[in-house]
Amino acid sequence: MILADEADVLEEAFFRADVSDVSSLEYREQDLEDYAEYLHIKRDIIPDIRPYFSISEEQRCEKHGIPTSSCGCGESRQVQAAIYHLNPEILVEEWVTSVRDTDTFDSVELETVDSTRYVLKAWLERTKITFQCFFDRNEMEKYDFKPQAMEFGVSFFGDQQMVEREHRYSWREFLEDDFRDKITTDIKHLKEAIGSDFYEYQPLEDFRDRVRQSLRDYFSESGYEVRREVGEVCAVETTQYGIDTGKTDFVAHRDGSKFIICHCEKTPGWHVHHFSDGRIESAEQTPIIEDMTGKIESKINTYQDIRLNKQTASKFVTLLATFFSIGFVVLFLDRLGLITSVLQEQFQLGGNLQLIAFVLLLFDALAAIALAAVVTRPYVRDVLFSWSVNPFDGDSIASDD
Repeated sequence: MILADEADVLEEAFFRADVSDVSSLEYREQDLEDYAEYLHIKRDIIPDIRPYFSISEEQRCEKHGIPTSSCGCGESRQVQAAIYHLNPEILVEEWVTSVRDTDTFDSVELETVDSTRYVLKAWLERTKITFQCFFDRNEMEKYDFKPQAMEFGVSFFGDQQMVEREHRYSWREFLEDDFRDKITTDIKHLKEAIGSDFYEYQPLEDFRDRVRQSLRDYFSESGYEVRREVGEVCAVETTQYGIDTGKTDFVAHRDGSKFIICHCEKTPGWHVHHFSDGRIESAEQTPIIEDMTGKIESKINTYQDIRLNKQTASKFVTLLATFFSIGFVVLFLDRLGLITSVLQEQFQLGGNLQLIAFVLLLFDALAAIALAAVVTRPYVRDVLFSWSVNPFDGDSIASDD
C-alpha cells in the first residue's frame, strides 16, 4: 500500500517533470532525498519508494549528471551512478491495491493498454466508471474522453492545469479520504446534466399514457414544437450521447433548444435530456423544467391520492354494509317477536326494545349519509380531475392541481 508521504514524494518528482512521459525521466537517489527534505519528511523514505523504480548503474558526468557525450566533457569526468527510472507497471499495481483498501469504490479492475497507458474500471453503487490512466501528457491531451459514458482521465504526471480540467483527476486524489464523496458528487452533477429525473417511471404503468399526453400538451401550449420522431429531430444528439431512441417519448424543440422526454438507461427514472445548439446541458435548473416538474408531480400525486381513496371507500362500504345487515336483522326479528325473550333473559331490556329499534334506525340513517359521502367523494374527484396543466409563462408556480 502506498503511504501518504510516499505518494507526496512521488507526486513532487512528477510535478518537476519537464518531459511528456514521466517514465522516461532519470532520477538519482539524491534527487528523491531532496524532494523528501523539501516536503519536511523526517524518516528515511527511500527504501519504501525504491520498488517503484527500475535502477541501473550507468556512466554519468560527475559535474552535469548526464552522459559525457551530451555535455561534451571528457571521459575522465565519468563516474558510476545509480540511475532511477519510474516503473509504471509496479506503481499502478500498488496504486490499485491502495485504492481497493480505501473502499472508495465497491470493486475495481485494472487493464494494461501499454507501458504508459492503463485502464481502471470501477463500480460505485450501480454506476460503472472507466478511468483512462496516463503517464504521458501528450497521449492524455490527444485522448477524446466521453464523460457522458462515465469515462474520465487520470494523470500520473505533474501537469496541474491538465488535472484541473473537467472530468480529469490526479492519481494522488484517489488515495485521499474524501475522494468517494468527490467522485460521487461529480457523477451526480454529470448525470443531472445528462438527464434530469422528474418522476419514477415503473410505478406509473397504469396511467403513464395520460402523463405522457399531459407533458406533450404542456410543451405544445408553452410554444414548443412537439414531435414523436426523436431519432429524426435529434439524430446527432442521440447518437453522440448514446440515447436509446426506442425509449424516448417525444422531443419538444424551439430556437435551438431541445428537450427529450425519455426513460432510457441514462438515469433510473423518467427524465429529460436538454440540448442547446447541439450541446448537452443540465435540464434540472432550466426554468421550464423546474416548472414542468413541479406541476406534473402535483398532478401525479393528486391522482394517486384519488385512487387510494377509492380503494379505501370500497373497504368502508364493506364495513358499513355489515352494520346495516345487523340492524335490519334485529328489526326483522323484533317484528317476528323472536328477540324479546332473548333480551329479557340475557339483558332484561325487553321493555326498551322500541328504543333500541329507534337507535338502530337512526344509526342506519347516519351511516347511510356517511357512506354516501365517503363513497362518492373520491369518485366525484376522479370525474372532475384533469391532467391538463397550465403552460409555462415564466412566472408559473408549481401548485397546479
